[in-house]
Amino acid sequence: MSKEKLSFKQFWELSEIYTAPLNLFIILLGVSAAKFIQQLSLSKDLLIFIGIILCFHLSVNIFNHWMDYQHASDLHFKEKTNIIGREHLSISVVKRYFYTFMILAALFGLYLVSQTTIIIGILGMLGFYIGLFYSYGKYPINSLLLAETITSIASGFFITFIAFYLAIPHREVVNTRIILSLFFISLPLVLSMFNNLLANNTCDLEEDINNGRKTLVYYIGKKHAVTLLLTLTIASYLWIGILVYLKLAPIVTLGLLILLPITLKELKKYTQYQDKKETFPVVLKTMSVMMVLYPIIYALGGFF
Repeated sequence: MSKEKLSFKQFWELSEIYTAPLNLFIILLGVSAAKFIQQLSLSKDLLIFIGIILCFHLSVNIFNHWMDYQHASDLHFKEKTNIIGREHLSISVVKRYFYTFMILAALFGLYLVSQTTIIIGILGMLGFYIGLFYSYGKYPINSLLLAETITSIASGFFITFIAFYLAIPHREVVNTRIILSLFFISLPLVLSMFNNLLANNTCDLEEDINNGRKTLVYYIGKKHAVTLLLTLTIASYLWIGILVYLKLAPIVTLGLLILLPITLKELKKYTQYQDKKETFPVVLKTMSVMMVLYPIIYALGGFF
């Protein structure tokens, strides 16, 4: 029997609200970059953007669980793994939560575009498209070779850029050089997000194959996926040194390099055994360290 109301625990898992604060750190990086390489001018536009990101984040997570449940061909996944089947959630209730957060995000988004420029509208539409079609459509993004790449760039770079754009007083100064600089600045976050998705798909490989999803791991295999994760982890830390050399990051961010050997040691358990419950949390933990500390330390260096 389907349940007509969600408990807090069910909402917690369905919306993955516990991951929402990470978006705030991405926004912090964009704002801090504005302070460090341009000028800073905080406004209500930035607060509206934060509201959009949080509402959209929740709606997309709910939508992904709904689509995964609806299109699952693996009965065990549908009934025992997916939150909707496992908890016997009512699809109408799931839809109501999804539409509520999505409509709020869209309304806030339209207002923000009306107060800013078409650039925000274009990036917003791209973000909405990627979020919705991540798990929806004939060829959902989460079943494609470029799933990790598309999603990590959309989250790590787009959010950083928009936060930067909304936090500077003279938005007309944004040109190709600044856009490229912001991509460079956001790259440690982009790589960390890529690794999270890569590790998730590595652990879920057999389940994904049963459900017709062919991500990057399907093509390169688990062994090469693990090697790629380690390579990108090292690159994300070393890249900070390049940013400091290019004067795109405060020198204090070099302090993060001391965490590289600790991170590699932590990941050793995952490299030996890829399991969703036992070792995937290790990847989440190590990548979250970069995603949280990098924006914080960048902010400290940028503001002080």
